[in-house]
Amino acid sequence: MVKRGFLATRGIARRVWRNYKAFLLFSPFVLLLPLWAEPLGRSISLNIVYLMRMVGIFTLTAVGLNLLMGYAGQASLGHGAFMGIGAYVSAILSTRWGWPAWAGILLGTLLAAFVGYLLAPILRLRGHYLAMATLGVGIAAFIFFREMTGLTGGNVGIREIPKLNLFGLEISSKKAEFYFVWLLVILVLLLCQNLVRSRVGRAIRAFHQSEVAARIMGVDVASYKMKVFMLSAALGGLAGGIYSHLQGYINPSQFSVMLSIQLVVMVVVGGMESIWGSVAGASLVVFLPSLVEALPKWMGNVPAWVRQYSNYEGLVFGAILVLTMIFLPKGITTSTVEFYRRKTRKAAELMGEEEPVSIPEEEVRNGK
Repeated sequence: MVKRGFLATRGIARRVWRNYKAFLLFSPFVLLLPLWAEPLGRSISLNIVYLMRMVGIFTLTAVGLNLLMGYAGQASLGHGAFMGIGAYVSAILSTRWGWPAWAGILLGTLLAAFVGYLLAPILRLRGHYLAMATLGVGIAAFIFFREMTGLTGGNVGIREIPKLNLFGLEISSKKAEFYFVWLLVILVLLLCQNLVRSRVGRAIRAFHQSEVAARIMGVDVASYKMKVFMLSAALGGLAGGIYSHLQGYINPSQFSVMLSIQLVVMVVVGGMESIWGSVAGASLVVFLPSLVEALPKWMGNVPAWVRQYSNYEGLVFGAILVLTMIFLPKGITTSTVEFYRRKTRKAAELMGEEEPVSIPEEEVRNGK
């Protein structure tokens, strides 16, 4: 009896490790990061804890966009608008009407999802027509944030946004903000991973491959498109609301079309159809400008164009996007794992060992 219980427990532990290995390895890394990142950051002139906090915020939006673009196959060039909706709703409610931060973030998330529901009919479009329509949404949102001065403050923006608080408990220290953001990110990543492995996730991938075949199999394509779009918009609104309270100040320039392009770069470079690709892509986009800005402190004399990097940032991200599509079409995460598998298989063949068991591509994408 005892032996049977031990075997059952071991079987459960193996399944948990197989299905959630990435989470079990990544969580201790996040937990311990502030302990070594702060002294290292001071030595290399980088605020690593702050940058990782920003990586977490953008990961929330990028993973939602990945569900829409990578898994559902629906292009979007206007997702910065949903971050702006969440940010402005929470900022306005907390600064003018005295709402607690958590209530403003919640309402901003729901309103972003509702706007996604209203915009769902544009998903009838395909290809570059859909991309242009969502780009128009992003441009319209930016103009709204800039021109509605009585509501949004226009170019001046909204200042003195209160710090995060949860039911009266203020989250004000940098470490507390970091842990709050990444706890939420890990929960969202876990939710999204379970979603793509579920029946709903299989239906989403089915109409990505062929809408006609999916309909024949009984998948309500229009309904699933709308739900994925709403979930993606809600995650963008959630990230925007948290962002506004962490920064304490927002203005329209923070939610321009450039933000939407950066989000697309995060998804494509990190890896479409890869939940963990969103983390990798967000890390690259957030850390790259800071690393370039730190070069003069590390190397002394640097070319003038390095010091003026902000003028060329859009060009750099465009080049990264093009090069990734050419040389790493599956993104950083999936391409890296597949490269490791090929090397491991080749090494086993050279040593005359049995070829290792291959990992299904779905498990690679979902971080198993």
